[in-house]
Amino acid sequence: MRAMVISVVFQPCEKGVRFVASLKQRVRNFLGRWYPSCNSIAHISVCRMEVSQPQIDQIIDLLRNSMRYEHAQHVYFEHFATYPSSGTLFIDPTVQSKLFLKKKMNRIVEEIEKVIKVDKISTPHLTISRGLEKEHLTQMQTNAAFKSVDFDFRCGSVLLRVFDAEKKQYFPLLEIPFGGETPPDLGAGQLSFGF
Repeated sequence: MRAMVISVVFQPCEKGVRFVASLKQRVRNFLGRWYPSCNSIAHISVCRMEVSQPQIDQIIDLLRNSMRYEHAQHVYFEHFATYPSSGTLFIDPTVQSKLFLKKKMNRIVEEIEKVIKVDKISTPHLTISRGLEKEHLTQMQTNAAFKSVDFDFRCGSVLLRVFDAEKKQYFPLLEIPFGGETPPDLGAGQLSFGF
């Protein structure tokens, strides 16, 4: 049985995807060339794993059940930042949005790791470019076009993507919405009166 590589992400709406694509184009114009991740669709990575079909079926069932009790919220991004060691330029969520995203990420990983260990992302961020040289990152940080950003999207679902080894790209597999339901109060029993 062949294993699949699955990536779990939060993906902005179509308007957000187009906005991030415009930021990626801005980097491409700045560099004057193609760069790693310039064509990838906007997303916030949660985790990655290699799974069999029975495992992914089990994971989907667990996520569908647990995401019923998660609530949607707008997440906001206000500035560019870098990870110089990996040559990554990204947009960083506000403190409140980061807390919201981390909580969701931990919940998702907790469910998936009932089935299989994952490569998890510890800090939520939205990558604009990867694999850049440090000098390019430094130049971009001093460029007015990469000083500030005002971006938000409604985070209301989790997206599972499958990696296509031939095309070297991830493609959507399944979107699981947050249900916004109130979890049952298992601690509350029936009231009884002693008379």
